Order: sequence, then C-alpha cells, then structure tokens
Amino acid sequence: MGIGTAAYLGETNDLQLGSPAKGFHPEINLQARKNLNNSLTLRAHALFTRISGNDRHYRTPAWRQERGLSFTSSLLSFSLMGEFYPAGIYSYKKGKSRKQHTKRRVCTPFLAAGLGVDFTRPKVYWNDQPSNDYLDPLLVSIDKGRSNKPDISIPFGLGARFSLSKRFTLGIEGFIVPTLGDYLDGISVAGNPDDNDWYVFAGISGCYAFGENNKKNKKSETEKPEIAIKPAEPDRDNDGIPDIYDQCPDGAGTLQLFGCPDSDRDGVADRDDHCPDIPGLVSLKGCTDMDEDGIADKDDNCPDQKGTLEYRGCPPVDRDKDGVADAEDLCPDMRGVLRFKGCPDSDADGIPDNKDACPGIAGPERLKGCPDSDADGISDKEDECPTLAGIPEKNGCPEALPPAPGVPFKAVYFGSTLEGWYNTSLVTLDEVVAILQADPMLDARMEGHTDNTGQEPANDLLAEKRAKRCRDYLITKGIDPKRLSYLGHGSQKPFVPNDTRENRQLNRRVEIHFLRSGKAVK
Repeated sequence: MGIGTAAYLGETNDLQLGSPAKGFHPEINLQARKNLNNSLTLRAHALFTRISGNDRHYRTPAWRQERGLSFTSSLLSFSLMGEFYPAGIYSYKKGKSRKQHTKRRVCTPFLAAGLGVDFTRPKVYWNDQPSNDYLDPLLVSIDKGRSNKPDISIPFGLGARFSLSKRFTLGIEGFIVPTLGDYLDGISVAGNPDDNDWYVFAGISGCYAFGENNKKNKKSETEKPEIAIKPAEPDRDNDGIPDIYDQCPDGAGTLQLFGCPDSDRDGVADRDDHCPDIPGLVSLKGCTDMDEDGIADKDDNCPDQKGTLEYRGCPPVDRDKDGVADAEDLCPDMRGVLRFKGCPDSDADGIPDNKDACPGIAGPERLKGCPDSDADGISDKEDECPTLAGIPEKNGCPEALPPAPGVPFKAVYFGSTLEGWYNTSLVTLDEVVAILQADPMLDARMEGHTDNTGQEPANDLLAEKRAKRCRDYLITKGIDPKRLSYLGHGSQKPFVPNDTRENRQLNRRVEIHFLRSGKAVK
C-alpha cells in the first residue's frame, strides 16, 4: 500500500514554472508483487486520486485567462507492470549457488514499465459565453456529446526499495503516465486535440512479504530433505552426516550429495564425476563442453568447434567422403574405412596401406603385409628365393645351391615398361629352356632389377613382375614350376651406375641364375 501525490497535464494544466501548484492532489494506491527471479518482479497496481485543471491559474499566455476552461474529476487506474532490479533483489555469499540467496539487499533500485487502463468522470466548466472568442461552439458541442470511456495508458518510472526487516520493505518511486487518448479532462477538439493527456504521480509505499523464506511451507529447489542427526550415531568422515545415511562414509561430503565429496564443486559427486578435477555440467557427468555441442570435451576431438557425434565432435569436413572427418583421418585424401582411421586396405589383408610394406599384395601382419610364397618366414620382398624355402642366413635361399659349373650367366633386358622386353630376350629364354631340359638336376632363379627412375616400393613390384614373367614363359615351355623361383630387387643392385641412358638400359634386366638342387625332377 502507498500514498503520494498526483497531477494531470493537458489542456488546462501544464505545470508552468512559477504557477501555483494547485494541480497536485493526494493519491492512494495498492500494490501486489510476485518475484519471478532475482532481477525481475511482476507488479499489479491500483491507484485512486483526484485530478483538476483551470485556465485562470496561469498568468501567461493571456488568452488562457480569457478562455477560462476548468474541470475536476476522479481518476481510478489499474495497471500491470514489470520491475527490473539491475543489482538484484537478494545478495549471495561466496561459494553459494545462485539459486540459494542469503538475504534481501538493504537498498535495491529499480526501473518499471507496463500497461494500464484509466477511468475518469470529468465535470467541465466550459465558459461558453457568446463573448468568449477562444472557444468554437461547434467543437464544444462535440466534446460535450462524447460519452465517457476509459483510456489506455503506459506507465513508466523508477524508484528504490529499502529493506526494514525480514518481511517488510519501504519504497519510494515516481512515474510518468502518458495516455493513448485525450479525454482525461473531458476536453479535446475544443482545446488541443494534437496532444494527448497524461499525468504523473510519486510517493512512498510499504510492502509486506507473505510467503518469502517460509521454510515450513516451501523448501528451496536445491535443498535436500533434512536428516535428523543423532549425536550418538557414528560419523567416520566427520562431515556431519551419520554413516547410516552417508553414501560415502569414508570421504567428507555435503548434505546435498548425501555425504559424498565433490572436489570441483560442480554438483556432481566425485564417484559419478567423469571429470572430477574440472567443474563441468551435470548433464555430461561433470565434464566440460566448451563448444556447447553436447559432447564432453574429453570425448570431443574438436573441443573448440561445434560438431556432431558421428564425427566425434568435429565438423563434418571430409575431403575423401569416407565418413571419417579430416581432423582424425590419417589418410584425408584417400577413401578409407573408420576401422583404419580413414586409410584404405587395397589388398584386403587387414593391414592399412599406410602401414603395409606391400600394399598391393596381401600378406600376414607379422611380415608387415608382405606375402611369403615359400612359407619360410621371410617375406617375398626380402627373400632372394621366394619360391624355394630357405634360411635367413642365405636371405631365404636353400643352404647349399651353388651355380652349376660351366653353365653361362643369362640376362633378359627390358624397356621402361613391364611388357617392353626386347626380341632378343626370347632367344635368351629359349637358351635357358634348352639348358634346363638338358639337365634335370638344374634349377633356375629369376632375379628382377630396375633402374633408379622410379620410386620404392613401385620399383620392387615392377622388378618382381618382370622376373615372374620370365618364369611364366619357361613354364609355358614345359619346365616344371618347382624348379623355378623368382624375386625382385628393385633398383637396389644396379649392374652399372645409373648415370647415363645406356647404363640405365643395362640395369633394366632379369638375371637368370642356375642352381644345383641335388634332386632330379621326373
């Protein structure tokens, strides 16, 4: 409830400086408030006062004395307003949750605005004598003929509230109230129809809080049911919560968490907190989420960028369109699979190409993805006799296979491509066929070589394929495959330096070596 003073401003009262303050009248008001939060209050307001105005109260301009209009009226106003408290209604102690206020501030300034409706019953003295040149009889008749209707108003103002006790506050405030009409005084077209009427009021008020801090009727949202503590009950961790109620009896905790500790004070007990040393969100089990994408930073591969769960918290940037985000794709420009972090497995041997020493040929993991045709534990890439089981000391060849005495060394030369062997090479190969057919105890090993113009492992594969082609030709001529082996050395064993075009030609070769196996082939 409040009291104060109010004044009308319109056709017959403009509060000129030096004029008598006869336009002010006492006012009484009733107020009801509901605190929506610590900064915003909803206010219902009712005001009753008397308003009046008289031209003859003003010495200037002179025509106002001649016009001589005056009126009196009661004013009943109802409004609904919002009050905003910039500093907050309540103060908080350090370490307290903002949902747990401590006490009302001693002084709380506020701003207010709202919407209202005003009811008046003006009684106008028109001074409509024929000698009054300042009134138009036609306009006067229009104003007289208007029925009395309520006006819509927009009150706004400011003030402050002072806490006198736990429940009682005293307020001081002032308001300006423009209206959307021009008939508070019953005068409009006969006076000044271009400007609407308005009024002001100011005063003091007292307010009693009926439900505030009533712990017996309403508990705080954050409070947990109180536990009656008996002095005789044991409390091992001395946190004030008996062991019988304490869910963490060996670690001092809080009542809100049923006796469990919360090291980072984020409202999640350490036993349930996946990030117990960093304050986080309850929804993410105590972990932080800096980019607010709903994925805890500990599981987010891009914690500073909003992303999706599919891409493990990273934005869906995927150059090779393999479903693995570039941020975690080890092969971002080669389409691969999630299992190998975006890298392909071209030979489907379960080893990704970026870790496969022989990415084009399937092989076991123990040999880094390279095959072992003779199953001697030495990969074909490093085995000098890949089709004959051998020993590591002989680089994969059998222990005793010396060259056959008197058998010439044979070589097949190639161009720069796999198919590019020369016509003379057929003559050489046919000579090899004749030698092997003449001596069934003789084996042959094809060793492929390249020049240095390519790169490893491409040179290794090319050398091996050239050696295999020579072996396949001998098989087509009736030589038993068991007597034939092949391997590729790449560019590792040049016959001459790779410093001229002619020398590189000599290095693009397959050497055919003859070995005595010690067992005739039937």
